[in-house]
Amino acid sequence: MSEDPNISLPGGDPIDVEVPLRNEYAATLRLFVAALGAEAGFSIDELDDLKLAVSEVFTQMVEASEGTAGARAHLRLTTADGSLGLHLTATPSASWELDPLSAAILGSVVDGHHVATDGVRLVKSVTESAA
Repeated sequence: MSEDPNISLPGGDPIDVEVPLRNEYAATLRLFVAALGAEAGFSIDELDDLKLAVSEVFTQMVEASEGTAGARAHLRLTTADGSLGLHLTATPSASWELDPLSAAILGSVVDGHHVATDGVRLVKSVTESAA
């Protein structure tokens, strides 16, 4: 699945992380997502997919907010029934779009993604073979 405005995030307990919207914090978000994904039962390949997806979105947000003092990224994760939902937002919000390469990458590494005015939603499910 690629960009889908109707994707819904899993309804588990939300976990929130906020970091400065600067490139040096991309690794922090990748590691955080990988740790939660591992607890949810994702395979190594699926964890790599999640980390790549977070990197793509975070990098695009950093580029859109360049020159904005105090810009921050907020990541909300939810897990339920073998799915991980991610909602990334930026403060202050900036108008931006995924470039075509990033959109293609997301389309191949997550089950659904959607760019909206309030950020980007990503959903990834554990495959049957990994569960």
